[in-house]
Amino acid sequence: MKAFHFRLQVVLTLREEVEQAARRVYARALLALGQASGRLAGAEAEIEAHHQRRRARLAAGPRAEELEQNRLYGAALEDRRTQLAREAARAKQQAEECRQKLLLAGRQRETLERLRERQRRAHDYQAARAEQKLLDDLSQRVPALAAAGPEAPSPTL
Repeated sequence: MKAFHFRLQVVLTLREEVEQAARRVYARALLALGQASGRLAGAEAEIEAHHQRRRARLAAGPRAEELEQNRLYGAALEDRRTQLAREAARAKQQAEECRQKLLLAGRQRETLERLRERQRRAHDYQAARAEQKLLDDLSQRVPALAAAGPEAPSPTL
């Protein structure tokens, strides 16, 4: 019996490799998103700590130049938070794009796998039919050969 051969196996292998590459890119994008979110959370914590220190200094009656330094430092912290928020948003968008590419690569691979399985089932069905036909043919020949006696030639397949 002829062995099953999927003619598009090379394409399936390439699709699997593309999916693996997309999975690696998505993992890196998620890592970058996590890092950006961590930096943003750190900046927000720093801003909150700055506000608490400023409130404590205000209660102690600060000098005018100290107030100006606190204001400038607070503005710099806010600018940094804004920048980090933009980076986190970009990282989130990129992670989503990578996820969509991964989903597409997975669908393309699954399509070929379904085709391979359909062809495999068809091949197995045809092989079973051919085997059954051979067995039926043999079952019809054996009684005729038995009736012919021992001097009859042996059946050839």
